[in-house]
Amino acid sequence: MKSQDYLRQISIHLSHLYSFARQMNELDFAGSLTGEFRGMQDAGWTTTITAQEVFHEISSYFDKKDRPKAEMRIVLLLYCQLAEAGGVYETIKNMMGIVTSTPYLLWPFKDLVRVKQAPKRIIGPNANATFRDLATTAKAIGLSKLSELLESVFRDDIRNGISHADYVIWNDGLRLRKRNGGYADKLSFEEVSDAISRGVGFFQILNEIGRASVESFDPPKEIIGRFSANPPMPWTVSFDPKTGSFSISGSSPGPVITPEYERQVAINELLGGNVLAVFTKAETPFSKQVDDHILSTGFEPNNVAFGDDELAALIAKVTTSGLWDERAPHAVDGDVLLASPWGFRWIFGPKDFDSLLPEPILNFQFG
Repeated sequence: MKSQDYLRQISIHLSHLYSFARQMNELDFAGSLTGEFRGMQDAGWTTTITAQEVFHEISSYFDKKDRPKAEMRIVLLLYCQLAEAGGVYETIKNMMGIVTSTPYLLWPFKDLVRVKQAPKRIIGPNANATFRDLATTAKAIGLSKLSELLESVFRDDIRNGISHADYVIWNDGLRLRKRNGGYADKLSFEEVSDAISRGVGFFQILNEIGRASVESFDPPKEIIGRFSANPPMPWTVSFDPKTGSFSISGSSPGPVITPEYERQVAINELLGGNVLAVFTKAETPFSKQVDDHILSTGFEPNNVAFGDDELAALIAKVTTSGLWDERAPHAVDGDVLLASPWGFRWIFGPKDFDSLLPEPILNFQFG
């Protein structure tokens, strides 16, 4: 897949993730937007600063033709730096955690960290492990297309070759020697350029979706909900366009619960750790058609087969608790009942499913 096609697709599916997460828990969504955060500290200790600098540095080389070998080497090294910017990609991990009701984490990749005892040192995950983990998590919460796309953001062979000085820049392209085993490979300069465009474009898309999300909190918004492992209470999320500051503040003396909060918690629980859930009595040609369409759109929902009494009980609960999707008129009955972060609705055809997907946060133009 060429970089422009790839970037069109990942911009859509990242946008879906952000929209689903925001609906499910807007406070943890807001907390996740800034990426790496380790509590109160002096300025200049967040590695997202380096990631942004690297992004601007590598972007400055894009329009240059016939780069000398030294500049080519710099671009490749910067590409590796961008791949390793795990502090930025913590945002994606925490967004996915919202779907499974995992509280916001300061160290979302902590399970990938290795500890060496002699001499004692902590080894953080490299880009391969980070993106493999993101892809696995996306798959587990039903974002199958996003999972597929995250597996190929950065080329492992380029990153490994450059990081370990296991390469040669020759007149016919980038030669990956693989001196410690495996078959040597050669990438044309066009292939290398496409890989760099994909990685840099992905980073830019992530930046722009994050920026638009942060700026959406101007004017400030009060949200009653659960932030990380705290009990539900009122919080104010705000962005100041004059200073560029983004803040989450709260001063409630105790827990506060509203019907809206309880409704969303109930929906999230019925989703079962997935962005979508489908409830049917039994598979029919129509339900198979709907399921195939959902899969082709890039989602793998929880599929739950209910008996008549179980489905009737669920519908009664959805009705009495007000869990129907308020964005669409409620139909009386149907064959396929689908739950999303916005609530439940009957699906009568592929267009009904398409209509429940939120609009992209931003419309990107490529080429």
